[in-house]
Amino acid sequence: MLSIKERKLVLKWDQKGKTQQEIAELLDCHQSSISRLINKHKRHKTIKNLPRSGRPTKLTENNLNLLKDKIFSRIKRANKKYCSISTKQVRKIIQREIGETYSLRHIERIMHKLGFSLITPRPEHIRHDQKKVDAFRTEFKKNLQKSMWSMS
Repeated sequence: MLSIKERKLVLKWDQKGKTQQEIAELLDCHQSSISRLINKHKRHKTIKNLPRSGRPTKLTENNLNLLKDKIFSRIKRANKKYCSISTKQVRKIIQREIGETYSLRHIERIMHKLGFSLITPRPEHIRHDQKKVDAFRTEFKKNLQKSMWSMS
């Protein structure tokens, strides 16, 4: 996304006759972004972001921070070995704290937004301990139907 300064530059360069491709290369972005910005300016006479339609999210910045703290404490408390939590467990936390029901795919998006990453067992690691790997795989296979998340 281009900053307001960059958007002003785009319009300035456009008025000076630079092509959209040249402007895109100068700002290291896609030509289509430049095209959309120029068309938006022609239609709405503004370079600012306009309000979007639709229902506002209940996941405000405060709610997201609260969720992150709750999820992180739940991860540490519930699973000291692997520091992980399933997507279904996160959905229950969100239902309890915010009162909203989201699909599992949307929970995954929220988890990425909060800085968590989906984990899967790796065959080897720098500190490879085969007993721990085997124990992890056994435990992981039990929970294979669940998506497991950890803090990245």
